[in-house]
Amino acid sequence: MKKHTNRKSGFTLVELLVVIAIIGILVALLLPAVSAAREAARKMSCGNNLKQLGLAIRTYHNTYNSMPATGSYFWTRQSNNGLTWNDTSHGSVLVKLLPFMEQDPLYSQLNFQDVGKRTSGFGANWMSKFETRTIAGSGQGKYFWSHVIPSFICPSADIDPLGRRPQRPKEGPATGTYASSMGAQKMTSWNNTCPNYAGNLFQTGSSNRGGDARAFKLSGVSARGMWAARFRDVTDGESQVIAMGEILPNKSNQTNNRGWAHHRALWFATVGPLNYPVVGLGDPGFSWGSANPPLNPHNCSHHRNLVTSQGFKSRHKGGAQFVLVDGSVQFLSENIDYVTYNRLGDRRDGNPLGEEWKNN
Repeated sequence: MKKHTNRKSGFTLVELLVVIAIIGILVALLLPAVSAAREAARKMSCGNNLKQLGLAIRTYHNTYNSMPATGSYFWTRQSNNGLTWNDTSHGSVLVKLLPFMEQDPLYSQLNFQDVGKRTSGFGANWMSKFETRTIAGSGQGKYFWSHVIPSFICPSADIDPLGRRPQRPKEGPATGTYASSMGAQKMTSWNNTCPNYAGNLFQTGSSNRGGDARAFKLSGVSARGMWAARFRDVTDGESQVIAMGEILPNKSNQTNNRGWAHHRALWFATVGPLNYPVVGLGDPGFSWGSANPPLNPHNCSHHRNLVTSQGFKSRHKGGAQFVLVDGSVQFLSENIDYVTYNRLGDRRDGNPLGEEWKNN
């Protein structure tokens, strides 16, 4: 007769510890892969947003024979109503693209004849009538610029879509992470700090901070106010010039309190190096006035320095995504040669690049 051994079923303590260790190792190996997969999906979604914006820009140009411009006038001879700058606000470039981004119901409620600043209520004297227009059917008193547009936000950016004023969802400006490009424009900062990045590398953007509406003084495809390039102005080639790119609004004092719709929020340039490490809202050491030591409120790393705070940035590892004038989307490495980067920003430097810069 066969003799049976009398062994207890189940794991011994040693076996159990080995299994737990193996599971721990597997989890440790899988977590980075899961995280990378999620970021890849977010990056693809961001690229799709830019692809939509590029298509919207091209459709806008086919309709109006110009790329979209920021809606404020430099001179009264432009506005024809005796008003300039803030008093003429008609919103940002993104406002003009709304009807080409499936946002017709919102766009159709805007009144482009409405000018001047608010005279009462939240933000009186610093918000414009146009950007704070109350939108019907959106909740009592909700302003136009308070609407969150998901396709204007990169999912990797990790920002509050209501920006700096989440406690005011009906009045505060909603934010965005894409802006059009002024290219290699002259960009002096307050007190003339951060002189290493003065801009105007190719002598094609002599107007400081893009405050002009004459094409011969502007480097990229947009300005701070009512001017934008036509395709025929992009003489270096539509596949060689940046139209729009990623930004981090908390890194710029021009954007974090104005949102995607404001006419003074989205004037960015290729002058500040890509992904330059600016200390912004939510970062350790940040302050609105004088930064905490050892940060200097006027150096290149501070959010109030217009040279680098108005540069393109993203949360994607190693670089940022851009849409070119031809509608194609490209990821640019933060280690891209600085001159090459600015040639991509400039529409008419006269030295078109080859294909080697792509995906590098």
